[in-house]
Amino acid sequence: MIDEHKCARNYNLGRMVNSTWVAKTYATMIEQNPSIKLRDLQSAILETYKCRVTIGGKEKALAEFDKGLVEHYGKLWDYAEELRKSNPRSTVLVGVNSMPDGKNYFKRFYVCLSGLKEAWVQGCRRVIGLDGCFLKTACKGELLSAVGRDANNQIFPFAWAVVTVDNKDNWKWFMECVIGDIGFSDGHGLTIISDQHKGLLKAAKEVLPLAEHRQCARHIYQNFRKRHTGVLFKNLFWKASKATYPEKFMQVMEEIKQADHQAYDYLMKTDPKSWSRAYLELGWHVMQ
Repeated sequence: MIDEHKCARNYNLGRMVNSTWVAKTYATMIEQNPSIKLRDLQSAILETYKCRVTIGGKEKALAEFDKGLVEHYGKLWDYAEELRKSNPRSTVLVGVNSMPDGKNYFKRFYVCLSGLKEAWVQGCRRVIGLDGCFLKTACKGELLSAVGRDANNQIFPFAWAVVTVDNKDNWKWFMECVIGDIGFSDGHGLTIISDQHKGLLKAAKEVLPLAEHRQCARHIYQNFRKRHTGVLFKNLFWKASKATYPEKFMQVMEEIKQADHQAYDYLMKTDPKSWSRAYLELGWHVMQ
């Protein structure tokens, strides 16, 4: 046996390490971080397999992932039925668009599990936060959610839906589903918190005409800071938002007016009564 060796492992690309292998082996990493750079992927392969590669597999892995997402939408009926079987008394709705060619295309999907529904009715404040976010996958769409506040003042998501587009029709449908589950026919005794999305605002007025509709102060501030930056405006805005009576609110607004008249005008146009604590309706259902 020759105990001394001067040879070294060959770290160059081998035939077995190709784009297909990379896509399959690192599929999870790429799916979790679609923006991963090629050099970072190469470093991961080098560290684990001691092999230098000059090719990628990112695009192929993402293509397979997107293909799987499309196929999953075709299984929604089965998924909905399994949810109903495993969670009795849950509300699971599937909506499709039927085309003249006889094919059905996804329109919207709603879920409210029975345990979450009952927990909101029995243990949460009569406050619902409504919001949506864009789905940035190959299928696109919008995720709508209804969130409550429990007795510990923690967020409590209890209903959600996936829709093709964020518009009044889908918001109205979603709110009707939520109200049907929790039992507020006209919104009396209920407080809604949302952003300034026009479709959502219009749908809320139709579905819940008697509900107190509050606007999320954080959304108001995020739009406000785009026009008026700085610590002064930030502190004054939140001071106005947290004012506990109307006179105090107007006093802070006068400070904003003296600092910048345009900032004052902008905030007054956003309906301050919907985002300042000074104008909260008094009642046991309101979140303090």
